Amino acid sequence: MFAQFFGSFLLHKGLVTAEDLTQAFEEKKNTRMRLGVLAINAGLMTSEQVEHVNVTQQSVDKRFGDLCVELGYLTDSDVERLLSEQPTDYLLLGQTLVNSGVMSNADFEKAIIEYKDENSLSNDDISGNQSDKLSKLISGFYHFDTAANARIYTEFTTLLFKDIIRFIGDDFTPMGSSIIHELEAPHIVKQSITGEYSSITCVAADTAEYIAFAERFAKEEFTEVDDFVDATVGEFMNVNNGLFTVNESNEHGIELQLDPQEIHAGEKIVFENPAFLIPVSFSFGEINFVISNG
Repeated sequence: MFAQFFGSFLLHKGLVTAEDLTQAFEEKKNTRMRLGVLAINAGLMTSEQVEHVNVTQQSVDKRFGDLCVELGYLTDSDVERLLSEQPTDYLLLGQTLVNSGVMSNADFEKAIIEYKDENSLSNDDISGNQSDKLSKLISGFYHFDTAANARIYTEFTTLLFKDIIRFIGDDFTPMGSSIIHELEAPHIVKQSITGEYSSITCVAADTAEYIAFAERFAKEEFTEVDDFVDATVGEFMNVNNGLFTVNESNEHGIELQLDPQEIHAGEKIVFENPAFLIPVSFSFGEINFVISNG
């Protein structure tokens, strides 16, 4: 999930375009990590040193790692350790952007240092999907810490993104949230969570994006919005919200229930309490997720 938020960071900084990210998320499936990017990320080499080795390779028939050791940039153990590490998604994304010429090694070096610094992240923090670091990243990105129910918003959204990756795909970019009091869209699925506290959740989208989202979840093709498409989008929400209520019970002893879903086509929904609108940009378009906690 760090790859998606790193992509959003790059987009916000104007280092890439939305089209660049869409293409990179598709191409990173076949991207092979290079030692230079791994060394830059680990802080063992600078981008200038990597470029020096790249230039040297043009006149010397030696492997990149061997040259790094020969030039004194890395040790044999450094090379062995870097090559043995499983590349993470955010590094694969960065490597893909470098390979395509969208970013240089220097751009990547500056961006990854700034990204880690802004979010107080270490290499170990973003080498996996540690829940505590993800929650901290998401809370800061969406400014949930200013909300009265910060924990609920943070844990719901963290789970939401995990389920998006699991059921829909990882080719998305989180966009900045906003506070809304009403929601209107061609297609909205709404579900209330009730019990020891209450929440309202929604998935909203235009027609083409709504269909594409349903296709991803059902792994089927649809030509128009019908009851089955509505039910499919609703089932994604039901799965996510169901897992959320189980987590609330298991981890916090809070008992919640899910109300039946409501389908709203071209209607306006008014929230009694302020709601967070969380746009997510996929390769097929934008889907809006909403949560309001009462």
